[in-house]
Amino acid sequence: MPNLPFKPLGKTPLGASLVSVALVSGVISATLLICVFIAGSAITHSGGREHLLFKDLALVSFDGIIANNDTSEFLVHIYWFVNSLAWEYPDAPEGIPKAGYTYRGLQWGRTDIRKELRKIADDLQLPKDTYTCDRWGGNGPPCQNIFFEAWRSWLVADGLPLASYLIWIMVVSAVVVCLMGIVKEWMIRKWPYAMRCRCIFLKRWCPCPKGTREEIEKLDDYTWDKIRLTYWLLIAVYFLLPAGQTTISAIFFLKYIGYMEDRLPEGISMSARRDMKGETMLWAAFFVSAVGALCITAKWRMSRRPKGWMDEQSLPQLPRGDVEAGGDSRRARVEATDGNGRYTD
Repeated sequence: MPNLPFKPLGKTPLGASLVSVALVSGVISATLLICVFIAGSAITHSGGREHLLFKDLALVSFDGIIANNDTSEFLVHIYWFVNSLAWEYPDAPEGIPKAGYTYRGLQWGRTDIRKELRKIADDLQLPKDTYTCDRWGGNGPPCQNIFFEAWRSWLVADGLPLASYLIWIMVVSAVVVCLMGIVKEWMIRKWPYAMRCRCIFLKRWCPCPKGTREEIEKLDDYTWDKIRLTYWLLIAVYFLLPAGQTTISAIFFLKYIGYMEDRLPEGISMSARRDMKGETMLWAAFFVSAVGALCITAKWRMSRRPKGWMDEQSLPQLPRGDVEAGGDSRRARVEATDGNGRYTD
C-alpha cells in the first residue's frame, strides 16, 4: 500500500474495535437462533418428571386433547416450536408418557394439524372411537371427544397454512451464513487470496476481489471494508427473514385456533397464546446482527480516502528550464504548421 498523506482510520484501534464488535454480534445472533432452533427438540428429566427442552421458547402453545372431569379446562399442553410440534401431560396416569412429539426436524408441505393431534391421542392411549370420528363436521354423529369435535372444520381440510419448513430453512440458513461471515473475517486477515472470486456466472456482480495472489494481498483496507460490508448486510437480512416469517405464522396460527375454539362448548377454552420469548429472541438476533452491519458500515466510511487526496500527493516537480524548453518547442511546432495542421517549412 503506498504511503498516503493521511492515516486510514480503518487501521486505527477504533477500526479494529468495530470489526471485533461485529464479530461478537455475529456470535450472539447465531447463539440466539440456535437456542430457539433446539427448543422442544429433546425431553429432559427432573424431579421424576419429563419436560420439554426450553419449552418457554415455543412460538405458539395451546391446551387440548383431554378435558378434566368438570370440562372446565384441558390437561394436555401443546407447543409449536421451530423444529417440532410437541406436548406435555403433567398429570398423566402411571404408564402414560408425560411428554412427547408428533414430529421433529424438517417437515415439507402444509401442516396437517388433525393428523398431528391424533398422534398425540395415540400416544396417550385414548380410545380410538373418541377421536377417529368422521373427518368433517355434519357428516355423521359428533365426536365423543369435544376437542376433536371442534377441529372437524373445513378450515383445516387441507392442513394449516403454516410454513414450518420455510421457518426451519430460514433459521438454519441464517446460522450458516453468519458462521461463514465469521470465517471470512479470519480469511481476510490470514489468507486473503482465499477470498478471491470463484463465480462462473455474473462475476461482475460478485463483491469478492479478482486478480492474482499478489494483487489481492496488496488490497488496501478500504477495499476489504467494502467486501465486509456486503456480507455483513447479507447476514442481517438473513436474520430478518425468520423473525418476520415466524411472527406472521404465529399470528395466523392463533387465528385458526380461535376459529376452532369458537366450536367448543361454553365454559372451556384452548388458552391459545403466543409465547413471545422465542419470537423476541429471533428479533433480538436480527437487531444484534444489524448492529454488526452498522459497525462495518462505520469502519468502511472511516477508511475512505478523503476527497481530493490525490491533489495533496507530493508529486516530483520538473525543473523550470525543462518546462520552458518544452513550452518553446511546442510553440515552434504550432508556428510551423498552417491553419489546417500541416507543416509549411
